Amino acid sequence: MGIIADRILVIDLTTNDHQFIDGANLFAEWIGGVGVGINLLNQYVPSNADPLGSDNAIIFAIGSLSTFYPIISKTVTVFRSPLTNDLGESYAGGRLSLALRFANIGALVIIGKAKKPSIVTIIKDEVKIRPAGPLAHMYTSTIGRVLRELIPAYPGKRSILRIGQAGENLVRYSNIVVDTLRHFGRLGAGAVLGSKNLKAIVISGNQNISLNQPKIDRRAYSKTYSQIWDLCVNTEVMKKYHVLGTAQNILPLNELNALPTKNFLYGKFTKAIEISGEKFIEVYLGRRVSCNTCPVGCIHVGILRERYGKDLADIHSTSVPYDYEPMVLLGPTLLIGDGKELMKLLELTEKYGMDAITTGGVLGYLAEAYEKKIITDSDTGGLPIRFGNVEDFLEVVHQIALRTKKNRNLFWWAGEGLDALVKKYGGSDIALRFNNHTPAGYSTGPYSMIGHAIGGRHSHLDNAGYSLDLKLIGKELQPNENIMKLVKEEEWRNTLNSLVICLFARNLYTPQLVVECFRSLGITITEDELKKIGFAIQELRIKTKIRFGFNYQEIKTSIPKRLFEMESGHGKLSKSLVTEYLELYNSILRERYQIKP
Repeated sequence: MGIIADRILVIDLTTNDHQFIDGANLFAEWIGGVGVGINLLNQYVPSNADPLGSDNAIIFAIGSLSTFYPIISKTVTVFRSPLTNDLGESYAGGRLSLALRFANIGALVIIGKAKKPSIVTIIKDEVKIRPAGPLAHMYTSTIGRVLRELIPAYPGKRSILRIGQAGENLVRYSNIVVDTLRHFGRLGAGAVLGSKNLKAIVISGNQNISLNQPKIDRRAYSKTYSQIWDLCVNTEVMKKYHVLGTAQNILPLNELNALPTKNFLYGKFTKAIEISGEKFIEVYLGRRVSCNTCPVGCIHVGILRERYGKDLADIHSTSVPYDYEPMVLLGPTLLIGDGKELMKLLELTEKYGMDAITTGGVLGYLAEAYEKKIITDSDTGGLPIRFGNVEDFLEVVHQIALRTKKNRNLFWWAGEGLDALVKKYGGSDIALRFNNHTPAGYSTGPYSMIGHAIGGRHSHLDNAGYSLDLKLIGKELQPNENIMKLVKEEEWRNTLNSLVICLFARNLYTPQLVVECFRSLGITITEDELKKIGFAIQELRIKTKIRFGFNYQEIKTSIPKRLFEMESGHGKLSKSLVTEYLELYNSILRERYQIKP
């Protein structure tokens, strides 16, 4: 197997065929990941494709450096999003990049639609499309356990992707669970698999990656690897992710009035301490887990203990992964301030395969709409939806995940997303969304929200808007300078996302270090070339969104009123300020990318 895994596997579920394609030129030009993925998306998906139709495709891709260095552990998936109707892009860790690499696959393209619920297995070069049979309609946790027993091939190098009932019922923000603890969480990847009648994908391989190749300088490679490992485990760079995990952000952001509370109306939660990273370590933490090639262990898994009988030992324990953003959107946003109740919500969205962040945004809207009588008991079927009441929210999640086309009630519309709910029931002022997409858990100020509005995939972590907000607290906002900072920072993220490096390590993998990583493997690339690739990907993303019908001029006319009511680390935002920022971005589109907004 060569240094770079650049074979492309295309599976057609309609014809039950597959083929391996040489992707060497594509990987050489775009270095893998999101660059390769979007190019393949444009090749296989027509402009008028229905996101939930057989003409949509879903692509999974790894990068040129995948598995060679610490924390280069992610896989990207791209597709036409059923939630936003344009570019869908999501990232997951776990063992998937390792499994693809050891199967000598750089990108996996899935097109068409199976006649019946199916499972795809890729074991080395053997590709099979099997009927799901009784495995269909299982919880994500159950089918993962069953498939581990049914398909034991190369377990240390095996990855299992699966969807839950939410994906099967085409909830537009359903996710794909990867190896139980990680997810392709946002923008509806699970619904795309559901629309293709694809319940699960199992990937495994045993091909070795030899360092005994003429191009590789083993001494330089060992030195570079050791340098990165040392930065990961012996410095402060990654320590916060190991100790408290991402949940360490809850208390600091709460102190800064930047923690989204009660459907993004407030920035401070009185019960923040009860759902903080510190509290979870003290009371709920069961273990820490790492993705492949990563020594950090940022995945924190809580243990939810529930009594099911009268005896003292009648305790059922469930492992629940927890991260900052799902915790905030299902916690403070809904006024849930009890750790055990929060884990119940997290666990239920896990089982059904729903993006916790978007689910929280939808539940927040429903609770406020119920409070303000925009929706009533006649709409909910008598079910109250009250802030702070976890039982209400648990039942709503059940109703959304198990929705049916025959009963287009409130919960069916909730599965379509916030735009559909607002169009059907009203309440646009209380629905905070950008292009039908709920922002992540940061009420830090203008750049967080503008970052969502202008980001290439309209998701969190497109750019570092929230980080820029925090750096500017108490300082002048300087929009002319800082909008360009967001743009350039997102371009570099594109480079990292083509290598599919975990973005927690974005400050570790500097351009200089990335060049050295390539050089140690005998591949020559310059910092300038890396930056040009990031620029080209951003241009490609924007053009892809426009090809799918996205209109950048409409962003400034569709900013929800809630954005100007919410409290943040920079106080309340003015409409004129936000409009100014968006005008600046449109000028950048014209001048930097030569694209007419």
